[in-house]
Amino acid sequence: MQNALPLDHLVVNTRFDTDEAARLFGGLGFTLTPQGRHAFGSVNHLMVFQDDYLELIGLPTDGGTLRQEILDNPGGIDGLVYKPASADDVHAALSKAGASVAPLHAFTRPLELDGAWHEASFRTVRYTPGAFEAGRVYYCQHLTPELVWRPEWQAHANGVLGLAGLTLVSSRAPSDALAYAQAAFGQVHLGAEGFSIPSPGFSVTLLDPEAYARRYDDLGCDSLGRDSFFGAIVLRAGKPEALQRHVAALGEQVRSQSWQRDGESGLAVALPGLNTLLDFVYEH
Repeated sequence: MQNALPLDHLVVNTRFDTDEAARLFGGLGFTLTPQGRHAFGSVNHLMVFQDDYLELIGLPTDGGTLRQEILDNPGGIDGLVYKPASADDVHAALSKAGASVAPLHAFTRPLELDGAWHEASFRTVRYTPGAFEAGRVYYCQHLTPELVWRPEWQAHANGVLGLAGLTLVSSRAPSDALAYAQAAFGQVHLGAEGFSIPSPGFSVTLLDPEAYARRYDDLGCDSLGRDSFFGAIVLRAGKPEALQRHVAALGEQVRSQSWQRDGESGLAVALPGLNTLLDFVYEH
């Protein structure tokens, strides 16, 4: 790998509350894909942007198989997924570097479009469980990208344009930064507030718990006893007024705080029922 990999998507684990999570994100002004279902026991909705997407993943409530890795992890921000051109190349490179990775996994997900059924196809590379305390870090090669990035799903009433970053809260930031840089095939940068690992159009930013508390105060996610956890999803908001209207309409279902820092402004929105924090950066 010559350069840091681009982001594919971020994941919120909704466990058994996927329908309620979809209603809440729809209320925030996102366009959600119809509910998808994986044969290995999970359901999902996507919010698709130009180059990446946000996924709500949960467990079915009508019986049948339950996906163990979703069941094992707590609800909240749970996944950081990079987009390689070749899952085989990533698997070979990580194995050569001594990383603990599972065998390549190929799967499909049925998808109905305009009355016809299709099979969205993927190849993924995953670290063995527990490799990253904060959540799941893996790679997804899309064999049918035309079934995911579709124009009817890419416009959002709140004006959100895409994903810009993921905030990782860690009490061992130096060592975590090196591990996440290896995962991204990137480099660690040191800034005024902490470490970051940039990828094209996206960055993982590491904050220690004190810096995280200063930035988000009581909007912050619950660590659930972990020394390292995903603390905020950062999104690019192209229509601040539209976003603010949607947030206000949800009333006490969310908590929000406007912010200004380093010449930028935005709106942090906490979804307490999902232990999830969305940090919208305004683009005027």
